Amino acid sequence: MLFWILAISLASIAIAFVLVPLLRTRGFDHSEIDSQRAENIRVFAEREQELATELRSGFITDQEHSALLRELQQSLLDNVDLERRNSISSTKLSSMTKLLALGIAIAIPLIAVSLYQRWGYIEDVELMELFQRTLAVQGNAEAASELVVDIGNVVREDTEKPWAWYFLGENFATLGMFNEAQIAYLQAAERLQGQPDEALALGRAALALYIKSEFEFSTELEEIIAKAQAINPNEIAVIQLLAADAQNRGDYATAISNWRLLIQSDPNSAEADALRAEIANAQRLLREENGEEIAGPVIDVHLAIAEGLQLDPDWRVFVAVRNAEREGMPPLAALDLRVGDLPIMISLDNDSAVGPFNLSSAEVVSVSALVSRSGVASPATGDYRVVSDKFAHNGQHAEINLIISDLVD
Repeated sequence: MLFWILAISLASIAIAFVLVPLLRTRGFDHSEIDSQRAENIRVFAEREQELATELRSGFITDQEHSALLRELQQSLLDNVDLERRNSISSTKLSSMTKLLALGIAIAIPLIAVSLYQRWGYIEDVELMELFQRTLAVQGNAEAASELVVDIGNVVREDTEKPWAWYFLGENFATLGMFNEAQIAYLQAAERLQGQPDEALALGRAALALYIKSEFEFSTELEEIIAKAQAINPNEIAVIQLLAADAQNRGDYATAISNWRLLIQSDPNSAEADALRAEIANAQRLLREENGEEIAGPVIDVHLAIAEGLQLDPDWRVFVAVRNAEREGMPPLAALDLRVGDLPIMISLDNDSAVGPFNLSSAEVVSVSALVSRSGVASPATGDYRVVSDKFAHNGQHAEINLIISDLVD
């Protein structure tokens, strides 16, 4: 249980990677600067959460959310007064970049697994405390700001502690300070030279540089990736970066190849299920690019939470298409999501089959979405569920809207 709590905590860093502005500052050299920066970040984080809540509740659209978030980021950049500040232009998120963000969010828990395996039984009490605190503050900018100061003191007392540098990088990343995060990760890698964990630090340095560079490759980034892969060809952070970049460029074949490697790291996880859904969508896009017709029906499902309904973003959401004329049979197609992913549009076709029968095997179907408090696909008291009317897909394209609102008694 503790493992999953830690893994879920680290997953929230994906939100910071996408929503916290890409700041590049010197660090925390003076207490007055520390205080002002912490206050600015605290205000930003509060408003950021408000926008996320409004988006999930349907009060604002994706476009309105993006516009308001850009204004919020620009305001933070204008208000933060540091000794060194590099101007970062407001990034207009294209639909492909949003997919990139999703890829990052999916892959981060896999990194958490790797990190936990390395640190689950650390003997250094001081560093174990830093590890636990780093996991606990993910997504909390104010707490991460305080932790940066504490870890900075540890580093000043002994600059040869590689994991202190590593945790410093993790907290800089939470603050959106990817320039400082990259430096800290590289310091960690230098002190882990010759050890297998050097690849982990290099992989995180590469990811920080990639985000800092606004998702662009450079010679420096390629060199860091090559060095990490020479040590460990299956380093998760690097694979996740390559998958996200391939997806961003529309190179779906490469993205699929890397996603499959990520799935192998934890094939039974919810993240692996989400990656399988990404693979199915990418395969569909590849067929469209090649002028191939998709065999069989396609059902586009627009899924959202009812306005005003507050649900835990970590609760699982099971979407299933069933044969409406044969009750009690397994789903013809299914996907596994999280409440935090909503609202979302997903596509289900024959490639989404989870058993011996696919969508083409039934003429009349219905679509259901279940928000499960317990994390299992069977409805239980306290869950939320919605079921569509029966309809015939006619072997072609169908589109439906589902709003989750009904409480299961």
